[in-house]
Amino acid sequence: MKKIESRMNLKSVIASSLVLGAVLATPVEAATTLRIASQHAPDQYASEVLRQIKVDLENAGVDLKIKLYPAGQLGSGEQLIGETVRGSIDIVHSFVYSHKDPVLEINSLPYLVSNYDEMEKVFSPGSNFYGIFDQRMDKMGLKLLGVTAEGFIGVMSSSMPENYRTTGPKGQNIRVWSAQSAKLGTQDMGYNTTTIDWGDAFPAIQQGVVDGMIGATPEATYTTFKEAIKNYVPYNAFVENYAYYASKKTWEKKLNEEQRKVITEVFAKAAAGFVDWSRENDAANLKKLEAFGVKVLPLTDAERSAIAKEVRAKTWPKLEERLGKDILDEVIADL
Repeated sequence: MKKIESRMNLKSVIASSLVLGAVLATPVEAATTLRIASQHAPDQYASEVLRQIKVDLENAGVDLKIKLYPAGQLGSGEQLIGETVRGSIDIVHSFVYSHKDPVLEINSLPYLVSNYDEMEKVFSPGSNFYGIFDQRMDKMGLKLLGVTAEGFIGVMSSSMPENYRTTGPKGQNIRVWSAQSAKLGTQDMGYNTTTIDWGDAFPAIQQGVVDGMIGATPEATYTTFKEAIKNYVPYNAFVENYAYYASKKTWEKKLNEEQRKVITEVFAKAAAGFVDWSRENDAANLKKLEAFGVKVLPLTDAERSAIAKEVRAKTWPKLEERLGKDILDEVIADL
């Protein structure tokens, strides 16, 4: 009888040990893993910021684990929007294309802002622009976490443009991105345009398919295109702006309230730092271009202001049917 009791006690001890071991081996609550995709190269400032975001989120004590996918590893900007709506990507830092909603093209309005103070105001929470962007993305199934204004955009070219100080004909055909507002604005600046993907722009310039391009800040011009060009005109016609946005499926079903609060705060802080960085970075990279041998063609503030006034007067009315006069009036009220 004692042998039987001993065997039963031993079995109980073994069973209890197995249960305890299983409990100890299983975390009370597994960390939530978020996939964050971006379009920036690993050595760009925006990627440096994203790496800091990863550290901040993982160290916030709310059980988040971050996996970063930079440099378009998970697809183009258009593809990232679709995948994020579906929830296969959790958070993105990318340019927001207007292929799903033409109103989102307000981020490509020519001369939307004309200086860094206006840049900070318009691309921050509280502006009409930001509110419209937030609402339209929400309807698509995306949660806006911040807009990053990453510098002003000028025109680079492999030959000297004519009438570069005015909106007169430039005698050049340059690459432009797919937004209708960008095409019309660039044409009203005096250029002929051809739509070419970003990845094909360098060989297109180098091979003479186009004479140059619009769509790059001084930094991007220096890091990516300096070997293919001879001139850069700092028109400041557009703002290179990207957005931090999350999948609403992730936001509503995958995250708890504490996690959402931390994510909101971390991304808002990151986005707010971009304007000051842009101010310094644009100036530094114009100097780098000149040191490399690219001629930066000067414009006075008065000349740039005259171009901006003329382009707004010509281009913005052409966009009323596409974007809506009420939308444009709200954006104008920010200025």
